Amino acid sequence: MMEMLLPGCLLAAVIAIYLVNRHRKISKKTKSLRDNWGKIPEKKVAIESANLYFKLNKDASTSKCYRVDDSTWDDLDFNELFEQINRTATLVGAQYLYNMLRYPVFDTTELDRRERLIQHFSENQSLREKIQLALQRLDEKNAQYLPLSLWKPLPDKPAYAKALPFLSALAVVFLALVIVKYLPFDFILGIFALHIVKYMHVGFIFGIFALHIVIQYYVKLKIEPYISSLQYLGVLIHTAGSIASLEFRELKDIQATLNENLKHTKNISGKLYTLQHKDQFGIMGYVNIYFLWDIVGFYSVIDTIKHYLKELRAIYETIGYVDALISIASFRLQYRQFCRPVFGGNNGKYSVKNIYNPLVNKPVPNTFDFESKKNVIITGSNMAGKTTFLKTMGVNAILAQTINTCMAEHYEAPFIKVMSTIGMKDNLILGKSYYLVEVESILRLLNASKSDTYFVHLFIMDEIFRGTNSVERFAASIEVLKYLANNKDYILVATHDVQLSETLGHDYSNYHFQEEVCDTGLAFDYKIQPGSAKTRNAIALLAYAGYPESIIVNAHKRISEKES
Repeated sequence: MMEMLLPGCLLAAVIAIYLVNRHRKISKKTKSLRDNWGKIPEKKVAIESANLYFKLNKDASTSKCYRVDDSTWDDLDFNELFEQINRTATLVGAQYLYNMLRYPVFDTTELDRRERLIQHFSENQSLREKIQLALQRLDEKNAQYLPLSLWKPLPDKPAYAKALPFLSALAVVFLALVIVKYLPFDFILGIFALHIVKYMHVGFIFGIFALHIVIQYYVKLKIEPYISSLQYLGVLIHTAGSIASLEFRELKDIQATLNENLKHTKNISGKLYTLQHKDQFGIMGYVNIYFLWDIVGFYSVIDTIKHYLKELRAIYETIGYVDALISIASFRLQYRQFCRPVFGGNNGKYSVKNIYNPLVNKPVPNTFDFESKKNVIITGSNMAGKTTFLKTMGVNAILAQTINTCMAEHYEAPFIKVMSTIGMKDNLILGKSYYLVEVESILRLLNASKSDTYFVHLFIMDEIFRGTNSVERFAASIEVLKYLANNKDYILVATHDVQLSETLGHDYSNYHFQEEVCDTGLAFDYKIQPGSAKTRNAIALLAYAGYPESIIVNAHKRISEKES
């Protein structure tokens, strides 16, 4: 009796150990999720990995959204801001979040849809954590290559692909025959089989291994990026199935999308099985070479992937969408001083209260309103806060139309397209001077103002034409700013040149930042004020930095002579 019970007891023990270990792993992962919720992760995602989907996806709609151009993205430090916002569990989520930030929308319906899910993820811990646990299996470096197999054109199947399964099968046969030769199977095998087996040698295995090395070199070299991508396509499908099976009514729309696309693509996972083998010792690499599993697996599934490309893309985007929105919920928890934007349509109201930039350490909030005019010139001294304010306005305008979040107490504005020219520098590779780079950057704004009539713009400009002499800078700046003042677009211009604000007083409202010179140097309050700046601090900064007194005295003297 005991002998009959022993196998059952052993099986029960193995199952119990497995379940206990599984429970411990889940508990450990759950604790990590809770400890890191609302915090910036220590592990950063490289921008080159995060922007791959953005670079490859050429199908993004342009009717309801626009693409933040590279210059504006860099001007507003969005790579650094992406690192602050990104708390995704997977590289798929990070890629989708990056793409979301590059494509602001002009539709409250989509923003409301995102908001509902963000709220669910913020308030329902169980829902959020079950999704995050399901996403864990996609938390692998090579998952970053998934967009390659879904948005980059897949190669056609070559004619020799039909011969590869035969070579793979031949490798299996040779290995089996050699094994049989050295095993006591004489009583099983017939005389004919024994006659074949006795001529088998290990050399046959080495021969086919050498042949397959050559095939691997010439064939796999061409398809290696796609194989790295497809390794996680099956994992993506399994992850989608796990999320689709969760019992939360808040996910019904997401799950409906996943289920609709999964019913066409579930069989792809089985065909990708041979691509997913890996081990820490690299043994599977040699196994793949001998049996050609990865190459045969790739060519066996490539036509199916092409056929269901639309469904696979939808699964990728849905998983990325969910992961990105969970990340936004975590971001909001860290920056509790935020609001949801109010979009006023065509009434032209553009008003912000206590707005700030999350990248600034200990930021000073500002309240601002485009009152009677949509065009504003901001003057002030160095380091007084002009550029920071420009970036703050641009950053929040984009965040409002992407993650439905503004770092402010109140934000009300129409839907706008943000374009800027702030951080110009020489382009040594193209042989362009600072001034030429600046000229081309400002031309972007002029062209958009004239031809891009579908959008209302927020044009942000810092120290216009600073790369040339003062006489031509002043003349060109006047004409450019007059050209842009079209009563449709919003314009924010920062400058040291008070004369510019005085000359354009009819077309532009004037604001300024100010400072006080004290015993310890300069004191700034970083608060925007109405009117033009009345103070200057360039020479005061020279004195504060320890320049020779003669330079300071003579500089002040020259200013007095010029102004008199």
